[in-house]
Amino acid sequence: MTKQRFSLAVFAPVLPDPHLLLAGGFWTSPTGFAKLVNLAIFLTVLYLLLRKPTREFFRRRLASVRETLDRAAREKQQATAKMSELDARLNRLDADLREIGAQSVREAAAERARMGAEAKRDAEKIREMTAREVEAAKQVALADLRAFAATTAVDLAEQMIRREMTPADDAKLVARVGEEMSKVK
Repeated sequence: MTKQRFSLAVFAPVLPDPHLLLAGGFWTSPTGFAKLVNLAIFLTVLYLLLRKPTREFFRRRLASVRETLDRAAREKQQATAKMSELDARLNRLDADLREIGAQSVREAAAERARMGAEAKRDAEKIREMTAREVEAAKQVALADLRAFAATTAVDLAEQMIRREMTPADDAKLVARVGEEMSKVK
């Protein structure tokens, strides 16, 4: 149901004039008495029209409230029963929790020991694998270093020869190579 607000403007035709009431001329005014009679008739008609619906409304409302109270009482009983059941379960829960706690401590100690042994095995494997990888990397690095040193030595020798060799030295070298080749035949 929605609430409706009425202003006094609805009752304006039947209400006496407030100025006349305050001035004291209400009973002497020709409209004052008529308005009072209109008000009495209006209130009587309003009472007769609204009496049955109002009684019916309040009767239904009372039945609804009783039904709600009965339902609330049933729900309270059910909740009380559930509460006592939950209390019993909570009392058992304390013992269960202590047992679970003790079991988890035992399992954690066993797991800790197992993980420690496994970690030692893994660490040893990693140490061995690292030693092999370091040796392999050392061999590769030495081979790369030798190749670099050889290449660099050849490049430096070539640069020194080009810098210090004159055309006369070149001619002597070609002649000597020619002589050695002819000796070999």
